[in-house]
Amino acid sequence: MGQGLWRVARSQQLQQQGYNGQGYLTREHGRRIAANSVPSASHRKQAPGGIDIYHLLKTRKSKEQEGFINLEMLPPELSFTILSYLNATDLCLASCVWQDLANDELLWQGLCKSTWGHCSIYNKNPPLGFSFRKLYMQLDEGSLTFNANPDEGVNYFMSKGILDDSPKEIAKFIFCTRTLNWKKLRIYLDER
Repeated sequence: MGQGLWRVARSQQLQQQGYNGQGYLTREHGRRIAANSVPSASHRKQAPGGIDIYHLLKTRKSKEQEGFINLEMLPPELSFTILSYLNATDLCLASCVWQDLANDELLWQGLCKSTWGHCSIYNKNPPLGFSFRKLYMQLDEGSLTFNANPDEGVNYFMSKGILDDSPKEIAKFIFCTRTLNWKKLRIYLDER
């Protein structure tokens, strides 16, 4: 009985200090501790790139109330890394909010090359006004066309300059592409 009273008294003491039943800090108490540990303006630390950590934490705290962190406030390398995990639909939606970041050609180039591993156009000098975002849309449309009618799909790729009319190039494209229907692909190869 003495141990039971000790446990009750100890749990009441922990609750007063801000701990919950499992021995962890409650969310509100943890926030108070974090807010008190943020350095004052005279003791601000600079990150290696010259970024003011206090400013980032303050910005993050205000953005938490809005529900998201603004990627434009982060270093560009970190923002691009975060956006590189998005699929094309989500990247298009992100471009509505972060136009400069989500329309970056490197992100769209990564999307193209991760879905369609080999295209003849990757090895050519891009024409004036070339965009990997536009290329992604053309590759997606061509894949859908191929999955409906393989001959029309391959002709579409060749008409847009995406594929060269060479058996080796077509074979590399088929081998490195994940979006082609295997049944249609088998029909196309059987006819050759």
